[in-house]
Amino acid sequence: MIGLLKDLLGHQAWADAMFFHAWGKSQVRDDSELRTRVGHLVDVQEAFLKLLKGEGVPMEERPLPAFGDLWLRCQASHEVFRALGRSLDDASLARIVQVPWFPDPPCLVSVTDALVQVCLHTQHHRGQNMTCLKALGAAPKNVDYIIWLWKQKPEARWDS
Repeated sequence: MIGLLKDLLGHQAWADAMFFHAWGKSQVRDDSELRTRVGHLVDVQEAFLKLLKGEGVPMEERPLPAFGDLWLRCQASHEVFRALGRSLDDASLARIVQVPWFPDPPCLVSVTDALVQVCLHTQHHRGQNMTCLKALGAAPKNVDYIIWLWKQKPEARWDS
């Protein structure tokens, strides 16, 4: 399971970086729908990181972030996920955490399940974002997991 989780986290970082490159090359950097959805995606990634590190997870309203801010925050989250992935072992994956935004009844999940949720949630919204890029006339990228495997699991490239 550890190897698969590390792969999912690696794919997530690569795919998010590919999305940001496609978005950055487009003429729709200021699109409010994209900025809203990507802001949500990054907020959730950051919230799960705080949860997994045992920190408080404030659910606060933020102003609509700019493209560059989202790029930097997403890249920073993936650096933390990468470090977290290197430290995974069976005991840490079995640890139970409480997801505070589902309070009643309490949502108790393993670290494994929390990491899978982050990857699946990101995948869902990334697909929506790529579709939005295409609808706005930009050139989306195919970031399927199988393509990442076919390309020999490349590292995320965040440089512009």
